[in-house]
Amino acid sequence: MKKISRIEPVFHALPERKKVAAYARVSRDTERLMNSVSAQVSYYSALIQGNPEWEYAGVYADCGISGTGTARRGEFLRMLTDCEAGKINIILTKSISRFARNTVDLLETVRHLKTLGIEVRFEKEHIHSLSEDGELMLSLLASFAQEESRSISENVKWGVRRRFQSGEIGMANKHILGYQYDEDEKKYVIIQEEAEAVRWMFQMYIDGVPLREIAGSMNNAGIRTTLGNDFQEGSVRQLIFNEVYAGDIRRQKCYIADPITKTKLKNCGELPQYYMAGCHEAIIDRETYAKVQAEMKRRAGLVNPTYPFTGKMKCGICGQAFTRKKGTVRQKSYVHWICRSKKETGMSCTSVNFREEELERIAARTLGMQGFDEAEFEKAVRGITVMESGDLEFRLAGGEKKVWKNLHQDPPRHIATSTDCFQGKIRCAACGNTYHRMNSAGKWVYWYCIGKKRKHVECHNPNCTDYKLRQVSAHMMGMEEFDEAEFEERVENITAFPDGSLEFHFKGGRSKRWQRA
Repeated sequence: MKKISRIEPVFHALPERKKVAAYARVSRDTERLMNSVSAQVSYYSALIQGNPEWEYAGVYADCGISGTGTARRGEFLRMLTDCEAGKINIILTKSISRFARNTVDLLETVRHLKTLGIEVRFEKEHIHSLSEDGELMLSLLASFAQEESRSISENVKWGVRRRFQSGEIGMANKHILGYQYDEDEKKYVIIQEEAEAVRWMFQMYIDGVPLREIAGSMNNAGIRTTLGNDFQEGSVRQLIFNEVYAGDIRRQKCYIADPITKTKLKNCGELPQYYMAGCHEAIIDRETYAKVQAEMKRRAGLVNPTYPFTGKMKCGICGQAFTRKKGTVRQKSYVHWICRSKKETGMSCTSVNFREEELERIAARTLGMQGFDEAEFEKAVRGITVMESGDLEFRLAGGEKKVWKNLHQDPPRHIATSTDCFQGKIRCAACGNTYHRMNSAGKWVYWYCIGKKRKHVECHNPNCTDYKLRQVSAHMMGMEEFDEAEFEERVENITAFPDGSLEFHFKGGRSKRWQRA
């Protein structure tokens, strides 16, 4: 009898379909590019839905947004959120430049998606991010895309600046309070109702009304900004400082330093500015505008008083300006000039500080004045650079440069020196006695006139630290560092004067006097 065995049916599970999405982007919202986006959306929708192994997860599209960053790309960020939620397995995109023009953003995004097991496919370059050589190719091609973006930006800026040079006005804002830009006439035309509000605002400013009170008066009168918002102190300041109300236009007040980060910086002389006068009908006359400028200067003087060195000193290490700092120690006031970065949070600088009276003495000696004269200094000096060494480079009005050498004679901390070759070499100009060496509390060494310890002799010549004598001597001999043997060979003696100056008498008869600024 035959044995019959039952064969169980075998069911083969269908492979799980991949959830596929696509990303598209254009940098400008022109009609042609918008049609391009629509074509990409249609293309990818049909492509994904036509593949039986794929499940349609949508098409994400950003319009009119640059690819140099991700912060403003809403659809791109929404796509990443859906990726993290497990809604996407594969992302299709036309090219690397459509996905990102910033190399850092591109690699960070692709690596993040790679950790989630999500693949990005770049059609034009035939690159799959999960392949072995995918990241290397992405790095190279993304760098090209980033530099292309930088090149395009430079070309656009060149064109804009050429139009500035040729006198083309262009326009920054189509509507500012009091004006509407006329596309046909290519200039601003007055909106009479708003112009009255502008004149009232300027008159309040001339009358000395604070900016905050001007903003309050405008708001109470029912006047709003062009965006329909309440006036604030900052918005009033921005309008009052705008030369457009006098009929003029200033171009390139700000500039984009880096097309990738798109950080806008105030133009403080890095690039030329272009001032075009009489471009359109003025809302305020020239006399009123001059009064406004005078009031601005008056108020600035009250808030930020200026001093002879204000705006003149620049740090040679970090490039920041030097600022005035006033302090009190033991009920005595001190004024120093320090690099501004030392006052900024998160910044530091190793530049040398200067006491104000010391700066005045240095300037007077450098310019050959008997005493510091503020008017003469303002006229003669264009700027001062504080070098890393502590030297001061004076740039004079005639183009000449003069350098004051900083000997760092009295630093708060310095090495303890004790120099034998000064013995018997320093003579007091006041009483004729020689200087002797003394240890100060067993730490610092200084030289003093022995006449101060002798009977029937009254001497008040200042003492001098050994460290300072070495610094000054090296400077007078034209050396970077002090050398005892060189001093013994070249210097006959030193005369110390009551004002702190030192006269070096060299062997051979030559004399040279040093005086601290």
